[in-house]
Amino acid sequence: MARNDHLLSVGNEALTPMTSAMNSLTAQIDQLTEVADARSSARLATLKTRMENFSASVTMVGQVKAGKSSIVNILAGRPALLPSDVNPWTSVVTTLNINTRTEGDKRAKFTFFEQEEWDNLMVGGGRLGELANRAGADDEMDDIRRQIGEMKAKSESRLGQHFDLFLGQSHQYDYFDEELIQRYVCLGDEEDPDINPKTGRFADVTKSAELYMDIPQYPIALKLCDTPGVNDTFMVREQITLRSLRGSEVCVVVLAASQALTTMDMALMRIIAQFENRQIILFVNRIDELADPVNQVPEIRDRIQDTLKQNNIDANTSVVFGSALWAEAALTGNPEILSDESREALNTFYLAAGFGDQAPSLDKIWALSGLPDLLLAMNERIAEGAGTRLLDRVRHRARNIASQIRATAVAKTLSGGEGLVRDLDGVSPEEAIATLSDQYEKKVAELTASLRAKVLERLNSAETNFVKRATDSLIAHLELNGEQGTWQYDPAGLRTLQKAAYFSFARSMRKEAGALYNTAAADIETLYQKILGNHLGEFSIEAPIVPRVPPPLGIGRTIALDLQSTWWRRWWQRRKGFEAYAADYTRLIASEANSITKDIEENQVAAVLENVRAILSDFMREQKETLLSISASAENDPSRNAALMAGLTPQKSRDDILGDILKDLSNEAA
Repeated sequence: MARNDHLLSVGNEALTPMTSAMNSLTAQIDQLTEVADARSSARLATLKTRMENFSASVTMVGQVKAGKSSIVNILAGRPALLPSDVNPWTSVVTTLNINTRTEGDKRAKFTFFEQEEWDNLMVGGGRLGELANRAGADDEMDDIRRQIGEMKAKSESRLGQHFDLFLGQSHQYDYFDEELIQRYVCLGDEEDPDINPKTGRFADVTKSAELYMDIPQYPIALKLCDTPGVNDTFMVREQITLRSLRGSEVCVVVLAASQALTTMDMALMRIIAQFENRQIILFVNRIDELADPVNQVPEIRDRIQDTLKQNNIDANTSVVFGSALWAEAALTGNPEILSDESREALNTFYLAAGFGDQAPSLDKIWALSGLPDLLLAMNERIAEGAGTRLLDRVRHRARNIASQIRATAVAKTLSGGEGLVRDLDGVSPEEAIATLSDQYEKKVAELTASLRAKVLERLNSAETNFVKRATDSLIAHLELNGEQGTWQYDPAGLRTLQKAAYFSFARSMRKEAGALYNTAAADIETLYQKILGNHLGEFSIEAPIVPRVPPPLGIGRTIALDLQSTWWRRWWQRRKGFEAYAADYTRLIASEANSITKDIEENQVAAVLENVRAILSDFMREQKETLLSISASAENDPSRNAALMAGLTPQKSRDDILGDILKDLSNEAA
């Protein structure tokens, strides 16, 4: 770790309410465990484990050479950890698992591409090959095949003729250092005669790298993911970056101050446009390279906000300006690494910040680097997002488990069925419980099928409408201009329609799944009342929490119409006659639009609907187990029940303790 790693704790104040709430909730779960039966104790232990294993995911994306890896290195407290000044051609996603539990002594794991993934790249040219082939761009396909051949030859020279034996495998180590990491994630510079021959040996076939480390300055576990960007030869990076962003709590977009958003990759803009506003943080790095940073930073901020607005992204998105180099100087305690220009920019900022009458200090350099603001923004979003959702889910489950403990305790006090009223219309408790479980299994299957059908209908309608408008526009252009010039149609309208369809699906899911969950909870609560009568007193079963719908990142993936390459012009020139233009274009845009629809359906909608089903299934299974246990307990020997209760009951009655805990859990949730 760096000499001044204490600086990393700046910004932790945003996490204090969350960590305090987790500690309080853990204590309440311990109290519940003291009065719980064995089954409930196991469930409570699972809740504690879930909180102990909490890890917030932060993903870095951005322009090549903007300094993503440098920022990750600073956040890890190890400025030289990941290669940051190297050939960027790598498809490796590197994840730093901070303060997370590991298997044994594992400190590093490098996973290679699966055979199918490699074949898709080598045979079809990845996503770019797929797009070029679909558009009939023969020249581009020839160029892609040439590059594939070169890449394959390099892989063979590095790993041998049978390098494909590495595919589908992984390498694990009980240590990591810079040399080991470069062996897997960095191709290096082949023209440099002094380069270590081991550098980049496995980089062609490595898909992901995972490093494990402990940083006591962070009060929670973190997953910092350094993605390779979105502008590589075969669009492999874009696919991998999208995969990494799914499930990420915070997306930090790293830009270079000299470029900012004026030349931002449009592929990157399309991706971040799909996120919720609070999930995005823009970090404008390298302000130390600006000639006049004090005046240029406000100008860059204005340009960024204009660009965000033009792309339908909230202009109030958090924007942090800073310098990874200044942060490194503060963290290592070595200002000598700063160039004269960087030092001059720092002095200018130092005076502008009002520090002119104060002695220079590393703390102030750290503050001006922007890293404290970045850490604070990240921690705020973690606490508001994943942290709050976890606390809500655990409190909710704990309240239901407390109610089940109370019901189980009441059942055990009823001797041999005395006082037990079973108002079940002549059926056994087992039959009533089984019937209810079957009913809701069918209902949730019907609901998910209905939701899926509706969203697919809207997505398909969006496709059809877009294709018609685009084709009509093409024909109008041809009628006006003939076959002269070129014509293009922006696919932004398609994405707008697809996004609207997805959010409509999200609203319907929340409403209809919420209603189904509420009905299920009410029916379960009624079953408890029917089995135990008026012995329960104040008693309630809460409905499960409806799953979160993640942002539709697949909508941001690149399609053929986004590419401004020479193949589009040649596509236009090869066609003669209005009908040929319209027919071929209709086929192209329909297949491209459908590729996004398919991605949304398979990678997002399907996952949400499976969550809807699984959450209700888990809820019903847990309640079924408790109800069957309660039903069976009434048949037990009453003297045994009394003895059992005597051994478990503390000085304060179990019912009073449960009431106090439930009150505390409800108050904290309010």
